[in-house]
Amino acid sequence: MEQANSFSQNTVLRQEQTLAPQQILSLEYLMAPVTELEEKVEQELAANPVLELDEKPPGDETDSDAFSPQETPDLRPGADTSGMLDANREDFDEHLDRIAESPETWDAFSRDNPVEAFPGGEASSEEEERRSYLFNSIAAETSLQEYLLDQLRFADVPEQTAAAAEYIIGSLDETGYLKTPLAEIEQAVNCPRETAEQALALVQTFEPPGIAARDLKECLLLQLKASDTPDPDLARLICGHLDDLAHNRLPQIAKALGVSMDRLNELIAKLRTLNPHPGNAITPSTPHYVIPEVIVEEDGDDFRIVQNDPFSGRLSISDRYMKMLEDPSVSPEDKSYLREKIADGRLLIHNIDQRKSTIRRIAELIVANQHDFMTYGPRALKPMTMRQAADKLGLHETTVSRAVANKYMQTPVGLYEFKFFFSGGFQSEEGEEVSSHAIKDMIRELVSGENPAKPLSDSKLAALLRTRGFDVARRTIAKYRDELSIPSSQLRKAY
Repeated sequence: MEQANSFSQNTVLRQEQTLAPQQILSLEYLMAPVTELEEKVEQELAANPVLELDEKPPGDETDSDAFSPQETPDLRPGADTSGMLDANREDFDEHLDRIAESPETWDAFSRDNPVEAFPGGEASSEEEERRSYLFNSIAAETSLQEYLLDQLRFADVPEQTAAAAEYIIGSLDETGYLKTPLAEIEQAVNCPRETAEQALALVQTFEPPGIAARDLKECLLLQLKASDTPDPDLARLICGHLDDLAHNRLPQIAKALGVSMDRLNELIAKLRTLNPHPGNAITPSTPHYVIPEVIVEEDGDDFRIVQNDPFSGRLSISDRYMKMLEDPSVSPEDKSYLREKIADGRLLIHNIDQRKSTIRRIAELIVANQHDFMTYGPRALKPMTMRQAADKLGLHETTVSRAVANKYMQTPVGLYEFKFFFSGGFQSEEGEEVSSHAIKDMIRELVSGENPAKPLSDSKLAALLRTRGFDVARRTIAKYRDELSIPSSQLRKAY
C-alpha cells in the first residue's frame, strides 16, 4: 500500500536586496531639502549631547575646555540634558527665495489615447475612514511628495514595487501628473514592466484622487472611480468626447451618448467638479520659500558653484565627551551610553557629508553640461536624462532621482528646481540639441505673439517650429500645450 502523503525538506537559495537601517537613514538625508535637513539636524542636536555646532573659525585649533570629574553630567537615558548644548545653538539662515505657484485653470482637454472607463466600486467604511483621516490631516506645509510617501509607508507591497512607487512619486510634476514613461521607471528601478504597472496602480489609489495620471482623461477617470457614485455616462463622456466638448459640439455629444441635452448639461456640471490638477490640492496655496542647495555664480567666462549647506564643516563630535571615554571616573554605563551617542553622531555627520558630495557632483555636471543655459536661459537648455547623469557620475539612477528631489539651484538666470535640468530633447536639422523645456519655451513665445483673432493651431505651431529646424509632432505639441496650461486654439479664440 502506497503512502498517500509524503514530506520532504528542500533547500532553496534566494537572493534578495534589503536595506539596512543605516542605508534607509542615509537615503532620508539625501532626499531632504535644506530646510528639512536643518530641522533634522536640530532634532539630533537636541537629542544627542555629544554633537555640537563648531563655531570656531577655520584654522583655530584651540583645545576645548579641560574636563574635570566634578563637572560630569548625568548622561544616562532619561536624564535631563536639555541645557548642555544651549551655548552651541545658533539661528538658522532666513529663507532666501520665494516660489509662488503658477495658476492652473480648467482649460485644456487631452487628445492622447483614451483609457477605458473604470468599473465602479465603493470602498469599505474602514478604507474610507483611513483615507478621510489622511486627507484631512495634511499640514499646510506638507509637500505633495511627502504626503504620498506617507501613504506609501502604509502599503504592504514587495520591496521592488515600493521602490518603483517611490520613483513614480518623485517623478510627479507639481500638478500631480506622471510624465515619465513606464519604460524609464523600469530601467531606473531595474524591475519588469509588470512591477512598474503595479506600482503605478498603487500610487493611483492614493489621495488626492486622480494623482499620478498620465493624461487628463486618466486623471478624471481615476477621480470618477474614487467617487461614491461613479456615473457610466460621465465615464463615456470623458473617454470619447472631451475634444468635442472643447469645441462645444454639445448636440453631437448628446446624440453619441444617447442622452437628452438636460442630461448632458448635468454630466458637464459633474465634470466641472473634478480637479484637472489634483496635485494642487496638496501644494500650499500660499507662497512658500526655498533655500537653494547650490548657487551658481559667474566667474569670468565660466561659472563656479557655491554650496549652501549650513552644517557643513561645523557639525562635530565634542572633544569634551570624547575625553570622557578615557576618564576612569566615568562609569561603564555612562561610557556605553557615550559610545552609542558618538556612533550616532558620526553616522549623522557621514550622511550629511555624503549628501553634500552627491549633490555637488550632480550640480557640477549640470553646470558643465548647461554652460549656455547659465548665460541665455531656458531656450539654451540641452537635453540630459537622469540615466545619462547617473552613468557619467557612476551612480544608480534612483540615487540621482532621490538627490535632486525637492531641491533648487540659484543660477544667473533664475531659481530652478534640479529636476528642471533633466529632460528628453530634440535635434535640429543643423544637429543642435535642445531640451523639451526649450521647445515648450518656443511654444509659449509663439502663442504669446499670436493674433487673438486667428490663434495658432497645433498644426500651425508644428509648422512654425519646423521653420526653426525642429520637427515636433502635432500630438507632442498638444501635450506640451496642455502641460503649459495653454488652451486649444478654439478655446483661445472663444476667450
